[in-house]
Amino acid sequence: MTESISWQFKVCLIGDGYVGKTSIRRKYIGEGFRSNYIPTLGVDFAQKYTETPDGNARLVIWDIAGQTQFQSLRRRYYEGCSGLILVYSVVDRESFDNASKWLVEAHGFMQEFPPLIIVANKIDLRTYYPEEDLISREEGEDFTKKISEKLNTPSIFIETSALTGENIDEAFNKLTSVMINPDSFKTTEPEPVQPVVETDSAEVAESYSTAPTVEVDVSASEESAGAISAQEAQIGKDMTELVDLRTRLKRAEQDLRDYSLEVETRLLTLRNTVHVKKIMYEHLRQQLSQTRQEWADAYDEHVKLDSKKTEEVNSKLEAIAEIRKRIEEIESSVKMHVRDLEFE
Repeated sequence: MTESISWQFKVCLIGDGYVGKTSIRRKYIGEGFRSNYIPTLGVDFAQKYTETPDGNARLVIWDIAGQTQFQSLRRRYYEGCSGLILVYSVVDRESFDNASKWLVEAHGFMQEFPPLIIVANKIDLRTYYPEEDLISREEGEDFTKKISEKLNTPSIFIETSALTGENIDEAFNKLTSVMINPDSFKTTEPEPVQPVVETDSAEVAESYSTAPTVEVDVSASEESAGAISAQEAQIGKDMTELVDLRTRLKRAEQDLRDYSLEVETRLLTLRNTVHVKKIMYEHLRQQLSQTRQEWADAYDEHVKLDSKKTEEVNSKLEAIAEIRKRIEEIESSVKMHVRDLEFE
């Protein structure tokens, strides 16, 4: 499929932590569901090739961490985003309430808002929660309609389960279709575009065969007849060369497309890798700086406490020494009085 890719898109998964974004991504690319959750380190990405009626597409899926400690690092994650998937949990009212905040953040980082899929995840858990604690389908559909009108962008609502896989593929397929044909989401149909038909050598040859016939005077001299025969021979030679050149041109153009696609695919993968590694490095550097400061503060506190401990111990030892000295003095005085009594 990689030899005939027509479309390449960057898709960003956004939403609160613990709503199932990573599980949705893993389910879609075929890695399976993980019951033991591991928070994404800032960002993670994967890619998948998919077939559409309009051609093959390559999706680069960015899984953006929802935890607050990564908020300062998310600005650059939205660069070049072609489509957004906003995820909330149908059993977590707070994640639904925060959905608009995520859209406000994304809108602030992007000049033009891309197509949007709003995903209500974890529908497999609805039977385990009281109905009053759940987010209904009607609430999600109403929210999606309002967002679509407010942001003036194609917005589709869908309910999913990353555990069972229900509607996971459909969510990505719908987003891909809208990214390829944004106008297909609108009520008005675009005007059909007349295809440009490229004339090939066969059509050129046919045009010669159907061209008006030039009548030649039968009484013309043999010299004229010989000249016409030479012209026909030259036309046949030129036609043969034209067919060969067209074949070579198509082969060269295909080779160029294949090479460009291969290089662009490798470059995109390397750009994504470099971008992610840089973000992770910046995040780890911040953590290292914070850890260094915490270590320095702990060391200073240790020095102060150790010094205070030494002072307190010395003070208590002095007090103990004074008590012992006083005890010795009293004992000595008692012994003297006892001896005096014995001699009386």
